[in-house]
Amino acid sequence: MSATLKKVLRYTIFIGISAAFIYMAFQGVKMDELIEKIKGAELSWVLAAIGAGIISCVSRALRWQIMAEPLGYKTGFWTTFHGIMVGYMVNFAIPRGGEVARAAIISKTEKIPLTTMIGTIVAERLVDLLCMGIVLLLAIGLQFDTLQQAFNLFSANKTDAASSGPSLIQIAGIAAVVGLAVFFIFRKKIQALPLYKKALDFIKGFADGIKSLLTIKKPIQFIFHSIVIWVMYYLMVYLCFFALDTTAHLGWEAGLTVLVMSTIAILLPAPGGMGTFHYFVSLGLTLYGIAENNGVVYATIAHASQMIMFIGVGSVSMILLLILQRKQLAGESSSENTKQGN
Repeated sequence: MSATLKKVLRYTIFIGISAAFIYMAFQGVKMDELIEKIKGAELSWVLAAIGAGIISCVSRALRWQIMAEPLGYKTGFWTTFHGIMVGYMVNFAIPRGGEVARAAIISKTEKIPLTTMIGTIVAERLVDLLCMGIVLLLAIGLQFDTLQQAFNLFSANKTDAASSGPSLIQIAGIAAVVGLAVFFIFRKKIQALPLYKKALDFIKGFADGIKSLLTIKKPIQFIFHSIVIWVMYYLMVYLCFFALDTTAHLGWEAGLTVLVMSTIAILLPAPGGMGTFHYFVSLGLTLYGIAENNGVVYATIAHASQMIMFIGVGSVSMILLLILQRKQLAGESSSENTKQGN
């Protein structure tokens, strides 16, 4: 199977997942009523949610600069910020593709090795995973009964049949032993492969990323920006409650549940969370007595606010980055001509 065919097949699967969740979320919803309710939304609250999203990206750019400093790289804030925004925009077309795009953009503009960039982004995602775990534990601890209902909804079709086959741990152990044996037997041929060198480069970049976490020179600022990022994520969903009469009465705990649900939705490989966000968020809102059709209206507005922000600001960031790179190329060309003239 060719690389192009693999990409097409993978993207088709992503679109299929998105389409399936869109169908599940919007089935039974009357589109004319949906449009009317969206038109009646308070735009000021949606703009406030967009503002919170931009602040989260500012903190993410500043936090990444703190991570890059121990590795000996000082990056411009605007380059980092624009790279992040373009990455988020790409995610709306290719799930997880934004991470690669962001790494490539900042690597090229700031002259940082690509493997190091990828390593720091992986390390950054580990921090986000930790923060997400804290948010989840907070949500469970503060409203255990409510979230238990959500988990019961997801496991309604669960069976009690136990598997008689080997456990996952046993399978993983056998696979690891076989893999090591194959590597040992064919190590010389494997080491000669270009893929082996790429794997080593990736491991080195990942090690650099972990090193950036262990040698952070500004830990208090790093923690501060990590908190700001997730508080802004919370406000992005919470502020949208007030845009609709049907959700304006919901409290802060409902916002926490929606944040958990939306995070789960974004983890699934659907472009920009399209469909998955609408399904999981509207399902979560039913726990607070919000009818599914009203939940879909809220989810559509909240998701649209994120899409407008990431695509709108991301497009501007892409243009500005192209201008910056053109200036850099012009400067390098001018410098080269000066050297030749001397």
